[in-house]
Amino acid sequence: MSLITASDLSKSYGSVDIFSGLNLVIPPQSRIALVGENGIGKTTLLNLLADIESPSGGKVQRANQLKIGFLPQKSTLSSSKTVWDESLNALQEMIRMEDDLKALEQAMSQPEGSTEETLARYGSLQVRFENMGGYTYESKVEQVLSGLGFSSDDFQMPVDHLSGGQRTRILLAKLLLGNHDLLIFDEPTNHLDITAIQWLEGYLKSFPGAVLLVSHDRYFIDQVCDHIWEMSRAGF
Repeated sequence: MSLITASDLSKSYGSVDIFSGLNLVIPPQSRIALVGENGIGKTTLLNLLADIESPSGGKVQRANQLKIGFLPQKSTLSSSKTVWDESLNALQEMIRMEDDLKALEQAMSQPEGSTEETLARYGSLQVRFENMGGYTYESKVEQVLSGLGFSSDDFQMPVDHLSGGQRTRILLAKLLLGNHDLLIFDEPTNHLDITAIQWLEGYLKSFPGAVLLVSHDRYFIDQVCDHIWEMSRAGF
């Protein structure tokens, strides 16, 4: 089943028509680059597919419970948390599971707490936690932050003290750490150096979900994507 299917899609702002009559499908595990001249409507299309904006006409159908991660060109991320703690926000489900396991362990340490029901719940939760990478999530956060160019000294810096480019990289880190079926990126390499771009290429190659991106970096597209969508004044 496709992650997203769009039919006869159009978008206008007042009397200005951005595009019309677009039809597209995003399959699972696809790697798609959206290219075209500046001002053609690439960012607008990404916004529609990510459900940030609504189309003027046509329909966008998304798979049931589809989890989309979206990276805009400019981050609006604002947080008083540190780089590390803000990145951990992407793993809240896993952290809650860890807390539940600790609570169950505490209960089972009491004579009256070691019931069959408690033991069964603990065993089931532990398997799920392990399968999600729960015992290695802190090392994964460190790996992603380091891969995107943050040093260990940066981890305790408040997000609000960072530049716009650094905040975009934190948002990118959170998207990579999150459990998404589809990642939509608008110029993901804008604030990355060559080393970080190469690291991101490798990470996305092994990402189990689908990727749709806009980028002016042709080499990055060649390394990551296996399909090209080209927008022109005549459509796709």
